[in-house]
Amino acid sequence: MARIYPVILAALCGCCAALALAPLYLWPLMIVGYGGLLWLLQRTTTVRAALVLGWVFGIAYFLLGLHWVGHAFMVDADRFAWLMPFALFALAAGLGIFPALAAGLTQRFSAPGLSRLLAFTLFCGLTEWLRGTILTGFPWLLSGHVWAAGDFSLQGAGYLGASGLGLVAVLAAAAPALMLTQNPGDRKIGAIASVAAGSLVGLILFLSFVGLRSAAVTYQPEVRLRLVQAGITQADKWRPELRDQHLDLYLRLSSALTETGQPPNFSHLIWPETATPFFLADDHSRRKKIAQALPGQGVLITGSPRRGGSSRDDIRLYNGILSLDAKNRIAVIYDKAHLVPFGEYLPWRKTLSRIGVDKLAHGAVDFSPGVGPRSVSLPALPPFRPLICYEIIFPGEILGEIPSSSHEGDPKWLLNLTNDAWFGTGFGPQQHLDIARIRAVELGLPIVRAANTGISAIIDPYGRIIEQLPLGAAGFLDSKLPMALPKTLYAQFGDSIFAILCMLLVALTWWVQRHD
Repeated sequence: MARIYPVILAALCGCCAALALAPLYLWPLMIVGYGGLLWLLQRTTTVRAALVLGWVFGIAYFLLGLHWVGHAFMVDADRFAWLMPFALFALAAGLGIFPALAAGLTQRFSAPGLSRLLAFTLFCGLTEWLRGTILTGFPWLLSGHVWAAGDFSLQGAGYLGASGLGLVAVLAAAAPALMLTQNPGDRKIGAIASVAAGSLVGLILFLSFVGLRSAAVTYQPEVRLRLVQAGITQADKWRPELRDQHLDLYLRLSSALTETGQPPNFSHLIWPETATPFFLADDHSRRKKIAQALPGQGVLITGSPRRGGSSRDDIRLYNGILSLDAKNRIAVIYDKAHLVPFGEYLPWRKTLSRIGVDKLAHGAVDFSPGVGPRSVSLPALPPFRPLICYEIIFPGEILGEIPSSSHEGDPKWLLNLTNDAWFGTGFGPQQHLDIARIRAVELGLPIVRAANTGISAIIDPYGRIIEQLPLGAAGFLDSKLPMALPKTLYAQFGDSIFAILCMLLVALTWWVQRHD
């Protein structure tokens, strides 16, 4: 039985670490989570045991933090409900490899004490970065996301980025574990390390608080936005017999009187991802109906599936963003480039389809990726970077070079169209929103976020929510467009800052090892 206790404790630590993040933000539990795992590693003597503890920690962490993914399998329960428990465990077990790797590397390249704390911080940060990068990447539930618990605590993302803040968070959370020892000398070192790490956190919070106190938001002149959130459930969204009913709902909300009882006066109307459950570009009658509802100079920006390809045998589907004006002129703005595996396309289709596995999104044809990052300009709007759904969780891709064919200039705001109806009203939509807030601060760019069932919001470049619609509601919000800040340190250098911090940790770990 003695062997099972560390495994149980590792699982509990993983649960605590997950609860420290959105939406609950029980951030003191981060000390229990990461400090507890480091304490277990302090008592572990083999790399194999460390790998097991890290893997169990990771499985618990991702099972709890990503449990909402299971809701997507219940949208079409007849086809996918049987897959849900297997898929959730497979997801958690696969992602759990990264904490396992961090624990194993910590055990291999450090000795109990201060060097283990430094190595643990380093390898947690590196494996999180790796998780967000390799294969298709999944930088969700990062330790640095704990800083989104408050507006002022989040401001450090402007110079350290989420990955850099993650290093600080893990260092501060795990340091107290060094004091849990019988050796007075080691307890003293642990106390000093805890005070030093806590002081670093305090410094970041103080600078952030001071900076935010003097932060003023200015707005783009003559830009008047209306965001529509229809609140259509995912189970009903793609039913053919409800297409016109859904379109009428969008049009009613788009033309609804303002809160003061005045007619709408927007310059730009924004609908969420795949708001039109039909091919808007090809549907001339419905397109004409929408155009007639727009004011003379108004422009609709909407998510819509799009057909491409050169022949009947070369049919391609795109998850796109289109614009439509009152003269019924339509233009393709953007096609989603970073698609969701198993959601929008099925990896290893020939093999998996034989055992009854299919993608979750509606339709038998996989979506095709668009060409990648681009900056877009529309009449009376500053250039912006369109992002569909979870594309906003990849800071490196947002910072990626704009293709040379684009002459629009650097984006001045981010447009995020999403459909979080897949994931119900639990943790997922709130986590997604808070990741968007982190992107705003990192890049110093405001974000306009339109979601089918929520949470739609206008986010200023300091990550503060100016306006929002609650999760699960149907409605609209009218707002001006905040202006961007000068380029932040992170926007200029990206994860180079994180790399420098990692090299510093490597040097400190080596120095401590040499002088132990």
